[in-house]
Amino acid sequence: MRPPSLPEKKTLYRPDVDGLRALAVISVILFHLDKTILPGGFVGVDIFFVISGYLISQHIFRDIENKRFSLIEFYRRRVKRIAPAMLAVVVAVVLLTQVAFRPEDAEKAAESGLWSILSLANVYFWLHQDTSYFAAASNQLPLLHLWSLGVEEQFYIFWPLILICTYRRERGKYFVAFLTIIGLLSFLLGQYLYNDKPLFVYYMLPTRAGELMVGALAAMFTMRIEKPVISVFTVKLAASTGLILIVGSLFLLSENQIFPGFRAIPPTIGAAMLIVAGHYGKSWPSRLLMLRPMIWIGVVSYSAYLWHWPLIAFYHYSQIEIPPLAGIIIFISTFLLAWASYKYIETPARKSDRSAIVIFKNQYILPGTAIALLALTSMKMDGYGLRWFSSSYKSSLATLRDETRPAYSYDYVCQRQRITEDDAENKKCIIGKKSNEPPKAILWGDSNAAHYAGMLGVFAKKAGFRLRNLEVGSCPPLDVDPKQYVQPRRYLDCLASQKIALSTIDKFKVVIISASWPDYQYVSDDFLKKFFAMTKKLTAKGKTVIILGKVPVIATYDRLCREKSLSFPFMSCSTESVVLSKDVSDINEDLRKFAKQMPNVYYYDATTYLCADNRCSAFNKIGKPIYFDSSHLTLSESWQLGQYIYQHEGVPKFFDNILNL
Repeated sequence: MRPPSLPEKKTLYRPDVDGLRALAVISVILFHLDKTILPGGFVGVDIFFVISGYLISQHIFRDIENKRFSLIEFYRRRVKRIAPAMLAVVVAVVLLTQVAFRPEDAEKAAESGLWSILSLANVYFWLHQDTSYFAAASNQLPLLHLWSLGVEEQFYIFWPLILICTYRRERGKYFVAFLTIIGLLSFLLGQYLYNDKPLFVYYMLPTRAGELMVGALAAMFTMRIEKPVISVFTVKLAASTGLILIVGSLFLLSENQIFPGFRAIPPTIGAAMLIVAGHYGKSWPSRLLMLRPMIWIGVVSYSAYLWHWPLIAFYHYSQIEIPPLAGIIIFISTFLLAWASYKYIETPARKSDRSAIVIFKNQYILPGTAIALLALTSMKMDGYGLRWFSSSYKSSLATLRDETRPAYSYDYVCQRQRITEDDAENKKCIIGKKSNEPPKAILWGDSNAAHYAGMLGVFAKKAGFRLRNLEVGSCPPLDVDPKQYVQPRRYLDCLASQKIALSTIDKFKVVIISASWPDYQYVSDDFLKKFFAMTKKLTAKGKTVIILGKVPVIATYDRLCREKSLSFPFMSCSTESVVLSKDVSDINEDLRKFAKQMPNVYYYDATTYLCADNRCSAFNKIGKPIYFDSSHLTLSESWQLGQYIYQHEGVPKFFDNILNL
């Protein structure tokens, strides 16, 4: 069936599509401000991909069919649309981070800015984003959101080339099958690879192509099916169903699920249904999308997306949480910046009628090169910027870092992301009495075990025994499949480490275990049951098990606050003491009761020494931090804690008895 006659360019404008853009950008911004508002708000990005796939494919299809497609003109329009506003955000972020961020963070911001200029932001975050347990929170990376722009830019590079070679109107049915296969393979690839390569799945074009192909299919549909064929009822049903799919995804999906993959299908199909329905007629969803405020937000949505995340990231950098009032201010500021960016950057750039060469040079190559040189200079200076010349800043920074070194930074603590056979035999990872005797005990667990190395080191030295330690970040000490307790990207590391750890502890008569007990129990009520069952197996083999409780959690403590305050002098890094949380006290009590009932099982925690009058603080009496982060002691404090305990009660008796085992 032949499509209707080609309309003039000006009649191609779809106000309802701008309204859909508004829905997408509002969803993303609200999600980033507070994930509890819209748990699935991140699908706004996927809606943008559908819209891009639809509009870009529609224009290319029409131009190829009418033999007027120009690759140079296509890229000229894309540069005018994307580059100026994006470059403005990148240069603003790079400049501000040089004076406001810690040097490492400023350097990473500059590095990500450089990759963003090259349309490779998604590749950068796939390859270089630190996802280790103690990595800086992703909500403090001010250019992280440009990953989606990288996906779109790569789509713009490859898609027209593919269509030039493959698209012919007379091959319509085959081409629909081609688009459908690509889309399904993309969703399948995302689902299949997520556990093994979650960052690739999240950031890269192959696993996002399905969303763009859904948009391309919508373009094919609207070009080939004439309007009289589609009834009013069908339009209303499709629009209503599409909106339900999107709204359902916004509230029912969460970032803890596999995404993209099959879960990306409902919101993308929903977006396509709204687009297609809006092409054929009006419905209550399309009227909602065409409200003037929605159209206005849709018009500035690109700039709003660009600016909202740096505002949120800079706020998160100085504060842990965004309170409601601050969230409202950020929301309003986003759209004020978006309006200014649209009026003074986007609009003049898009109205330019200069040649492609001039556009490429003036709007991308020259400013991009200047910003790239700025980024490279920052990287060369390790992110210090002008602070490179300040010896007092460098000295203060070094002092602060030395005071709060975590356990994993010491070579005698064997905490790894994935432990190896070499780690299990590493002679450096033995603490306690200095001798050539083999260690009699082993400390096993996650990072919450590692930070006890100092305290146990004191006990071991005083009691005269040697202790090996072996810890795996974010991996529970269990002898069953840990899959449900770990993030998908950590599963394979945890599983491999678990096998080595279990074979290693078989060699020891005393096994000391600690972990972030409340976190694993929160994931599943069966966690303690599985842990207790494993402990019983260990004692049945003649082993003595010592369980160490969870230290108090100081949720308001920002481990990097003092370093940040060197550049943010208005920041207050003091935190009020807190009452020992119920989840920590309850699970510690459960562990204590279990140990009391079991022969050869002992329980110990240092809560009474860390909390005075049931109030717990991240700082000691003279104001120095004793915590590395909100739930881990610094290793220097761990040693001091061991000394303090020894002075007041001596070595706890079950540690003192290890020599006799």
